[in-house]
Amino acid sequence: MSNIMKIERPRHNGTKTTLCLCALVVFCSAPVTAADSVGSIRGNIEAVGQPTAVTAVNRTNNKKYPGQLDTATGEFNVDQLPLGSKYDLVIDYGTARLEGISLSVPTSDYEEEQPLTDDDVKTIREKVLSMNKFEDQVEILAMEGNIQHAAILLNKLRTKPFVNSQPGEAVWRVELWHFERPEETWVKVQDELFLTLYRERLQKSAYDQKSLTFTPALGGLSPTAESPMIDVGRIVLPPAARGVRWQARREKNDE
Repeated sequence: MSNIMKIERPRHNGTKTTLCLCALVVFCSAPVTAADSVGSIRGNIEAVGQPTAVTAVNRTNNKKYPGQLDTATGEFNVDQLPLGSKYDLVIDYGTARLEGISLSVPTSDYEEEQPLTDDDVKTIREKVLSMNKFEDQVEILAMEGNIQHAAILLNKLRTKPFVNSQPGEAVWRVELWHFERPEETWVKVQDELFLTLYRERLQKSAYDQKSLTFTPALGGLSPTAESPMIDVGRIVLPPAARGVRWQARREKNDE
C-alpha cells in the first residue's frame, strides 16, 4: 500500500502545480530474535537425587553453559546455546563426573566406509605411546575412526619428580589426538596439536580419588535451526568408582 501526499508549489508566473510524493512502504521480514538463534539440550538423569550440576561445554572456545537441573526428578535443560556449534554434556554427581566427548572423524575417501583394522589400531597405539615422553603413565582410553582417520583419547600421568615438583606431586593430563593416513602411513594430524580436556598439577593422592567417566553418547551435540532442541533421553549414571575410564556408547536395545 502507498500513501500519496500532495504538495502545491507556486510557479514563477503565480500559478500552482501539484506534486505527488509516493511514500513507499518497505515490507521487511520479522526480525530475528535471540530465541531464533539459540538451541537447547534436555534429558532426564535416572539416579534421582544424585546429580548436582549439568553443563554444556563448547570445546572450540571452552565456553561453558550451566543447565537448569531439578535434583528431585533428574530432569534438566541447558538453553541459550548458540547454533552452529557442538557441545559436550558434563554431569557432576557428588565427587564423580560423567563427561561427553566426541571421537567423530571425517569420512574416508572410500565409497563404502571401512573401520579401523587391528593392524591400524596397533600401529597408531605404538606411535602415540612413542610420542609421549614427559609422562611415565600413558593410557589410551579409546580409539575410534575409519581406514583414513582416527581419534584417540589419552589419560596421562607424570608421577616421577620434575622441575620444581613437590614430594608426592604429579601432573595429570587428558588429551584428544587425531591421526590420519593420507597415503600408506599413519601420521598425527599436522594442523592441530591436540585438544586438552584436563591439565592439572596435583598430589598423586588427589588424582587417585578422582571418579571420571567419558562417553561419546553425550558428546558432539549440535542444535541446528531445523532441530534447535536435542533430547538426549534417559541417562543412567555409572557407579562413582575411583578412576578415569571410558564408557562406550550403548545401543538402545541394551538399555
